[in-house]
Amino acid sequence: MDSGARDIFTAFEKLGLSPTQLTAVLLTHWHNDHAAGAAELKARLGVAIHYATEDAAFFTRETAARGFRAWLGEKIPELGPLVLLRGLLEEAPPRAVAADSFVRNGDLVAGAFRVLATPGHTPGHVAYLHENSRTLFCGDALAVVGNQLRLMARPVTPDLPTARQSALSCLDLNPQFICPGHRAPLIQNVPVEIARLRAFLNSAQPWPLLG
Repeated sequence: MDSGARDIFTAFEKLGLSPTQLTAVLLTHWHNDHAAGAAELKARLGVAIHYATEDAAFFTRETAARGFRAWLGEKIPELGPLVLLRGLLEEAPPRAVAADSFVRNGDLVAGAFRVLATPGHTPGHVAYLHENSRTLFCGDALAVVGNQLRLMARPVTPDLPTARQSALSCLDLNPQFICPGHRAPLIQNVPVEIARLRAFLNSAQPWPLLG
């Protein structure tokens, strides 16, 4: 993600769709690599923005760093993993974006997506289950690497006990497909992977350093 939302507009073009078909943006959490373009989408397309109130201070830049950290963050280009680094340095996305609605656990958003509170990665992290297709958009509550369910790396998971419970809550939904915030979705052997990761999370094994 970048603050100009170029990746989103490129995706619409490749799909042969018009950006005007976009009516809502459901944000899982405030990190730049997930939310940096939201302000631009709202400004250009008038879309409704949805996120949890626990992350609101970040989205609206009330938490934004000052001084040297802010200066350094502004110097970092919005390219690849540097996008996340910039956000962590600035402690906020590059552009403030207000919510049109704050989502809470159990809410139904845009007529199709059930909200699941999944804090741990950030205080207001949420996931969205598309109920008709049983597709879970889990942000960074879960990861998928090499067609295996994984977790996010320990250094970017500040509240490990809460993140563990959030991951279990995602698995308890028994989704048919799992779309993480990074890499490709999990569309094969989903029940097997859910059972494997659930067993790991319920064990006494520590959170893996690299997820």
